[in-house]
Amino acid sequence: MFSGVITEIYKKVCESTEKKHYELKADIGNASHEYNKNYRERHGQVKVFCVGMRKPIPLDDVYVGVQFLDEHTASRYRSPEEVEQEFRDRSWWHFALTSDERQDGKQVANDEQYLMLLGGPGVGKSTFLRKVGLESLKGKDGSFAHECIPVFLELKRFTEEQIDIEVLITQEFETCGYPYPDHLANAALKSGKLLILFDGLDEVPTANVDNVIRKIGDFVDQYSQNRFIASCRTAIYRGGFTRFTEVEMADFDDSQIETYIKNWFDSTPHQYRYQLDKEMKTAEQCWKALNTIGHHATKELARNPLLLTLLCMVYDNSQNFPQNRADLYEKALSIFIEEWAAEKRIRREESISQYLDIAAEKRMLSEIAAKNFEVDRLFFGEGEILAQIREFGKGNANTPPTFNASKILETILVDQGLFVERVRGSYSFSHLTFQEYLTANYIVRDTRSIRGLVKKHLHNEQWREVFLLTSGLMHEADDLLVAMEAEAAKSINTDDKIKLLLRWAERITDTTDNQHSGLDQRAFAINQYLVLNQLNKFHEKVKYKTEQSQDSDLGEVSYNFHGNLNYLSSDFYIYDIYGDISSSVDIYKDLLHYRDLYPDLYLYCNQAHSFDAVLLSYYDFYHYLDVAFHSSNFSKFGEKFDRELSKRIKVVRYIKETKIFEGVDLQRMVQRFNEEQEFIKAAGERKSVKPPAESIHDTWLSVLGITNDMLIISDEELESCLRYLRAVKLIVACKEAAGRVSPKVWQKIEEKLLVSRT
Repeated sequence: MFSGVITEIYKKVCESTEKKHYELKADIGNASHEYNKNYRERHGQVKVFCVGMRKPIPLDDVYVGVQFLDEHTASRYRSPEEVEQEFRDRSWWHFALTSDERQDGKQVANDEQYLMLLGGPGVGKSTFLRKVGLESLKGKDGSFAHECIPVFLELKRFTEEQIDIEVLITQEFETCGYPYPDHLANAALKSGKLLILFDGLDEVPTANVDNVIRKIGDFVDQYSQNRFIASCRTAIYRGGFTRFTEVEMADFDDSQIETYIKNWFDSTPHQYRYQLDKEMKTAEQCWKALNTIGHHATKELARNPLLLTLLCMVYDNSQNFPQNRADLYEKALSIFIEEWAAEKRIRREESISQYLDIAAEKRMLSEIAAKNFEVDRLFFGEGEILAQIREFGKGNANTPPTFNASKILETILVDQGLFVERVRGSYSFSHLTFQEYLTANYIVRDTRSIRGLVKKHLHNEQWREVFLLTSGLMHEADDLLVAMEAEAAKSINTDDKIKLLLRWAERITDTTDNQHSGLDQRAFAINQYLVLNQLNKFHEKVKYKTEQSQDSDLGEVSYNFHGNLNYLSSDFYIYDIYGDISSSVDIYKDLLHYRDLYPDLYLYCNQAHSFDAVLLSYYDFYHYLDVAFHSSNFSKFGEKFDRELSKRIKVVRYIKETKIFEGVDLQRMVQRFNEEQEFIKAAGERKSVKPPAESIHDTWLSVLGITNDMLIISDEELESCLRYLRAVKLIVACKEAAGRVSPKVWQKIEEKLLVSRT
């Protein structure tokens, strides 16, 4: 790229200096190489101290393509109420209320000659500018479509009133040894061969912002044939770049997060570590861990590239994300409050330290977060938040007389990015995770708040993360867990159906000699009941449909092939294996509804999930087979179910070995599966054969001792049961997230969970 662009520019330099081109050719070549090297060393590396990085990584190795929004997020909504509703409609976890209309960053950079890039702290604005510069250096091998020399200018250095941008460009060329750098800069500008990257308008000292905007505007007008990209934090941008198209950085979506994680673990310079990560599939395991149910809130942080880098560092160091996430969120919060601005060397005439120290600011933010979260407010008006800041100042005898609520809000918005203006005059925390963490911080300082937390919000799913963080922040979580168990028990005291279920779970589990706790075993048993209870409804529907579809009575002994399929359909419910589901659409919808419900039924009690992962995945096992299924496909059908049955035999034997159940004849279930295998084999050979007298579904009910009375449960009773089970699930999760729990206290709690009191 340099050979073409620089040669063209130096023709003009030779004209102005009366030098022959061949006299400068060697110097030009050396300087071009040096410029390329200099740019890569200064702007082509990623090194972020505040997240724990100690060695730089080449930007090209970890970079993920960014996306821009068509318009500012804040301008899309007419009122704070619409913002709140939009957020709740999308997802409780993801705070980014952004348009689905996204544009590819590379394409926008190619299309727009003048581009203003907006976004919050840590979203990758500077990284994008530096990456575009790298691509332009690659010429035809890069993704930047224009032959330009990149010049990266940090606007935080524009501190003086007198600013000469052309001189700054000249200095960049002079540093790399270009002959006649002043002539080169002027010739390049006049030829329109520069890509000028103005990074960080928000980092300009406040008193000099208007001057800098004016100087840049004049410079762009003078050399308008060049290409320009500028960046600024959204909260501080007030316009002034009249030629520029404004776009806003979009948060990372799932595909970008996954790609960044892969790039991160692929970019290690150590060959042994690289090979080990490949063999252990570290990147895949990190992505998988981030997508587990327990890490929804952590994944929300990953939508910010800076915090995603932190998460990669955490996983790289421990090969997991911490069970107690409080320390992780504290680190993320500290990055925005103090470390990021310090690392970027941003200096303001006014800063929040003039009014509050860091500890006082965290207390103030915790109070604001908790008071709004308590009244279910995630978005609050400017007047409300200013009033809360003033209230905090008045309640502290150490508040300095210079305390200024407006300046504090501005600093939190601009420098720290902890608040985001969603619509004009309406704000929220930049991440829901921060509001939840700060709310937990507030609760831990007041024991009365802990009692109120349990009484009011134990059964409120939106408070789940606050419970977990509160448990993690407490020096000892005993009192919290005791209060949670007592409150959960209230929900089942008067429900006879739940008591019957709990007594059944106690009766069929073996707690005398088992490597798993009684709670684990009771949870496992109840989980199987819930699965069978739901599938019993499907069983009855499918049984009715298959009976309706039979053309004639098949008799006791002689079963034609079509009859075999009808029999199998009532036991397996195969849907959509080789064709569409035709008349079974209503059953299919029920099945999908159950699949959505299933995660909420699951208790996650210690080891229970390891069994469930290999247990008779009932909703995978009981499918629907359309009666129009063609006999030519039976060989595939038979082979598939023979394999499935073999797996289930192995699973049942494994459960038997673990001694979860007491007085349960699991060998009978193994025998039932063996009978089914024999039947499928005979059916595949077109033999007239009598199927087993009892369906697998009925056998399971009989083996586990689940009576018809237990299966008859109203929607209200089922919801009451699930409400209690979710509370138990949360208690166990809080115990695991806690920094410290007394073994004696936990033993007493565990003995009461999933146990009938009468």
